[in-house]
Amino acid sequence: MAGFQVRHVLDIKAALGEGPLWSQEQDALYWLDQRSQTLNRFDPVSGANRDWHLDARPGSFSLCDGGLLIAANLGFYRFDFAKEVFEFICDAPFDPAIFRFNDGKADRQGRFWVGSILVKFEHHGVPRGSYYCYDAGQITAGITGVQTPNGTGFSPDGTIMYRAESMRRAVLAHDYDPLTATPSNERVIAEMPEGFGIPDGGTVDDEGGLWFAVPFGETGKIARFTPDGRLDLHFDVPVLAPTMVAFGGPDMATLFITSGRIEDLMDRPHSPLGGDIFAVETGFRGIAEAITKV
Repeated sequence: MAGFQVRHVLDIKAALGEGPLWSQEQDALYWLDQRSQTLNRFDPVSGANRDWHLDARPGSFSLCDGGLLIAANLGFYRFDFAKEVFEFICDAPFDPAIFRFNDGKADRQGRFWVGSILVKFEHHGVPRGSYYCYDAGQITAGITGVQTPNGTGFSPDGTIMYRAESMRRAVLAHDYDPLTATPSNERVIAEMPEGFGIPDGGTVDDEGGLWFAVPFGETGKIARFTPDGRLDLHFDVPVLAPTMVAFGGPDMATLFITSGRIEDLMDRPHSPLGGDIFAVETGFRGIAEAITKV
């Protein structure tokens, strides 16, 4: 499916670019290089990128007042926009020798949901992970038996929680009570066809559409699904391993795409542009992320 002009906006060759999130306060895209343990700030107007090293492996993050709340393998950290420093908040609710945090997203009230995964890659299909909810310093386990948590997101009205199980090539939905932050009624709404790729990091647009980075197919691609799981559109990107997407820009109309140099996991050569960041105008708009209370 053609028609989308994917722009190459940052040549940086990240080992594992992940977690893009637009800050309206900063007019910038924040993103992670998980393997290099860096938080990055990309200014699409100037093209400049800055990075800060974290003494832990970051998985994902949410916006908080004046900064970011980062879920890393050793625990939660706050990054202060003004001071440009990390502050340790609390320990992770698991043994970091066995588990680490991976994908996560705040619900429409700002409660930060983040999934855990087994550290060893060869164990990523084992359902021992969990989704944890961080709310004003309190951490509770909400979903258990998770294999490879990715694609976390919430419907525009906040009543459905979406997530992807990458190793199963499946997209799941839960009914979600925004008053009690309780997910229920888990069901599979979509499965990636054989050879299409696996669902990785994602986001939800203001019409309720589900967007996923889809690596490790015959080509790397971006796909949009309707809320009920029907494949609506897809287009190729110039890397084999796109990792996550996020809407941003002043009108939330630009879809940013991170990528990684992780083709070795599938015994395939690196893409020349692997690890770089891309952008595309899709005709859809995103939703500003809610603020997490630290």
